[in-house]
Amino acid sequence: MHELKNILVVDDDKDLGETLEDLLTHENYHVFWAGNGQTALEIMQKESIHLVLLDLLLPGMNGMDILKKILKEYPSSVVIMMSGHGSIQTAVEATRLGAYDWIEKPLEKERLLITLRNAEEKCQLIHEKHLLITDVKYRYHMIGSSQALKKICNFIDKVASKNISVLITGESGVGKEMVANAIHLNSPRVKEPFIRVNCAAVPDTLIESELFGHKKGSFTGAVSHKMGKFQIADKGTLFLDEIGDLSANAQSKILRALDTGEIEIVGGQDTQKVDVRVITATNKNLMSLVQNGQFREDLYHRINIIEIPIPPLRERPEDIIDLANYFIQQSCEEQNKPLKYLDPSAEAVLLTYPWPGNVRQLRNWVEKAVVLVDDTNINGHHAAGLLQFTDLMSEVQKAKTLKSARRTFEKGFIVHALMQNNWNVAQTARSLDLPRSTLYEKMNEYDIESRSKKSDKST
Repeated sequence: MHELKNILVVDDDKDLGETLEDLLTHENYHVFWAGNGQTALEIMQKESIHLVLLDLLLPGMNGMDILKKILKEYPSSVVIMMSGHGSIQTAVEATRLGAYDWIEKPLEKERLLITLRNAEEKCQLIHEKHLLITDVKYRYHMIGSSQALKKICNFIDKVASKNISVLITGESGVGKEMVANAIHLNSPRVKEPFIRVNCAAVPDTLIESELFGHKKGSFTGAVSHKMGKFQIADKGTLFLDEIGDLSANAQSKILRALDTGEIEIVGGQDTQKVDVRVITATNKNLMSLVQNGQFREDLYHRINIIEIPIPPLRERPEDIIDLANYFIQQSCEEQNKPLKYLDPSAEAVLLTYPWPGNVRQLRNWVEKAVVLVDDTNINGHHAAGLLQFTDLMSEVQKAKTLKSARRTFEKGFIVHALMQNNWNVAQTARSLDLPRSTLYEKMNEYDIESRSKKSDKST
């Protein structure tokens, strides 16, 4: 833990500061000293400080004020308070504010070193948690360049910091959980749990127990107490996937929890307060279910304060290659394989394929390609074969211009060419050996132009 060995001593007693510096240097700490709060904060700003020994009584700002500033501006720092004049009440208040521990003066060497070693362990835990959050954020950041994705990201930016209910809609596999996770990771609740429940996968007889917990003996098979997902997600985010599959009774209980912030444990009489942000998702038309009496209208309006619709992958082809390349890099790292690349013929196949399973299917295809394709380059034959997209396999190999490609190939071929030419229509038409008017006709035919406003208007 060498990177966590920097320590700041804040005490106006210079003799004590020098004594601590000698002791802690011998223990392999890199010691910084400050005689007042202002100097301490300046050092914190310049240096990577993880451990702070902070005196209570200082000239200018007192130790409690400095503690508040350090924990607010440097929340990963671990602060140990020390004083020869403190009371139990002051120590409790410092701990409540976030101080790790309190040591009385005169300092005892062994007590000080044990406290510092324990504080180092907390530093390491904070550091590892930060790395974990950073890694999760990396894995759940949104990949693509389509206008549809930019609109989704704009939604996320607007709603993440607000404690409101969000409904995410879209076909299976479009990435609804990824959007929910992105909202959580960009919210004030990021350090608290993100709990997912697939409502469609839990039997109706067990859904209440799964969501709200149960008491021992409350039903056959309840051999012990169990916490529900609402309790586990307290202070964090609960993601209810496929909420359209909930029973009427469970819908009623969820509505009550959302309206009151209280849940009732199965088999219990008392209610329990929970602080949970609920994000929901569905691949069904909830309004149609409401009209058919299968979903509560009041719950629909309660969860649908903000709706984020996610279009299927076939409607945002600009994202397909970006996602494929991202998944290839990720999969190669996980499989410990050299990085593979898509050649233009493979990209054309991916852009032509309708992707009924959306992003989930694309990711599965990438993982399969990384394992099964021995070549560094994944070509169109590999792509079509792994997709069992046999109509394209022969065409991909021989297509050189748009005129030589069949209709099944045209849309992907055009989109790929436009992307390669940065959506410059005139330049794309020249590269395809086509009159620009013909290319415009094809773009209109495949509804490509309506999704891209990047056409060249200057030539």
